Amino acid sequence: MNIMGQIKSPYLGGKVETATLPNGAIANKNLVSSGAKEPQILRITDRILVLIGFSVENTVIIEGDEGLIIWDTGSYISIGKRKYDALRQITDKPIKAIIYSHNHYAMGTTAFVGEGEKVEIISHPDVHKNVTNGMMELGPALLRNGAQHFGFYLPRTGPDAMLVAVENVSDTDKSSGYIKPTYGVKDGEEMLIDGVRIQFFYTPSDTNDSLTIWLPDHDLVITNSIWYLYPNLYTLRGQPYRNPVDWINGIDIIRSKNPQYLIPSHGAPTITREKSFELATNYRDGIAFVYSQTIRGINKGLKPDDIAESIELPDHLANFPQLREAYGELKHHIKGIYSGLIGWFSLDATDINPVPISFRSKRIIEGFGGEDLLIDAANKAYENKEYAWAAELITHLLNVDPTNSKAKQIKANALRQMGYVTPALSSRSFYLTQALVLEGKVNLENIPPGFPGTLDENEMKKHVDKSIKLLEYKINPIKSKHIDQILSISLNDLNQEFGLHIRKGVAEFINYRPLNADLRIELTSESLSNIIFGKITINSALESGRVKTNEEAKEITTFFSVFE
Repeated sequence: MNIMGQIKSPYLGGKVETATLPNGAIANKNLVSSGAKEPQILRITDRILVLIGFSVENTVIIEGDEGLIIWDTGSYISIGKRKYDALRQITDKPIKAIIYSHNHYAMGTTAFVGEGEKVEIISHPDVHKNVTNGMMELGPALLRNGAQHFGFYLPRTGPDAMLVAVENVSDTDKSSGYIKPTYGVKDGEEMLIDGVRIQFFYTPSDTNDSLTIWLPDHDLVITNSIWYLYPNLYTLRGQPYRNPVDWINGIDIIRSKNPQYLIPSHGAPTITREKSFELATNYRDGIAFVYSQTIRGINKGLKPDDIAESIELPDHLANFPQLREAYGELKHHIKGIYSGLIGWFSLDATDINPVPISFRSKRIIEGFGGEDLLIDAANKAYENKEYAWAAELITHLLNVDPTNSKAKQIKANALRQMGYVTPALSSRSFYLTQALVLEGKVNLENIPPGFPGTLDENEMKKHVDKSIKLLEYKINPIKSKHIDQILSISLNDLNQEFGLHIRKGVAEFINYRPLNADLRIELTSESLSNIIFGKITINSALESGRVKTNEEAKEITTFFSVFE
């Protein structure tokens, strides 16, 4: 293990300079300096403009022969409207095509496309699938984790305030303005769009549906593979494995084009060939170094924590502006790579069947001589600025006594200080959010209103089969262990019929009319959606007549009672 890494750790007393923002937020000074920039419109060439600073992603405007081609519309409708208004201050030309860089920034589109207008919408073929499926099974967890990750639970003012809104805090309409793509491009495909030659490349990065485009007549590349800080190869909110090899390969496509102009989805464009090549090369090397050194550690038989503590970027990469450790932390990416390649097992045999958490915590408390002495040790660690140790130590007491108010406050204090000194935005958000949870000031089950990505129930109503399938993940195995019944669900407004089979702890969605149903109900798709999403109860739906059945109402109620 790299002992020097521990000494330098801001969480164990390492020297850190903090700063206070105008809204009162306290944060690592290096993190403050990486905040959002003012909105501006940059002209790259006589036909290409970039809207930068209007939100976290750039929108690129490409002028064709008769109209405009738009790269990305934003992560919700208010952003789209803000960008469209800025666009119309520049030109009144019609929009001929929209290109989605990936599924994250395809939600402002209705602001650019009026009702009845026909606009070509181009994307990777998987964008629509990822948009409609992305929040299904893990929807509640991903929303809760995402709200922590981006700091949406945090106050707007005071020491714990969010540094910057990931988007604009004044935006009240964070609904989706997504429009389904009209065309999914092939990897390497060349197209002529309104007189503009464009070649499309699949370049997986933070999503598997990311694109890079090459405009040969403009000597220009636009890409989602390069950001203005070190990329999140792993994200604390939880996402599928982001393969660094795919990310590197995508950047190497950019390097092979060696463009004069390079416009990343996040951050400032480069406008000379030398700077563009330097950016692409250093960015891919920053990823490649971490990936190769993680593999080197794995091959040496090191544990993931040991590998994470041992790897530091070379100075020329660590000091490169676009590789700042300001979004996530390097050690988290390293452990994410380990998990993606090897899995959860550290290859230390004691990890195969570790003792239960409660058992471990009780023994540790006993080893310290009891609760009072463990509390004293945690307080001493806090006073020595060993915040990580204080938080870890007191967690053992909370594992045994989760209501202990003194222990909760000690942990909240330690997490708060870790939030103030961390170099990474996502770490700060998690630390401060959970400090507020321990103090009873935040309830994680209450997702902040208008949080981007909230399940769009109107969209779900278009996919009733997916809504019903959600019940497979809501079944209580204890309540359902003696039930073996099939329910027929007839949707009278759609003239569709589906089934749901509870089979002793397991629920199975049936994507057709079940012939041997034990129970039957008839209702509208809206009523079914409201029941599934908890807006109405099955009892009230039965009493009001919104659900019709020839069975005993009690049987239908019992069937639905096993779902959370």
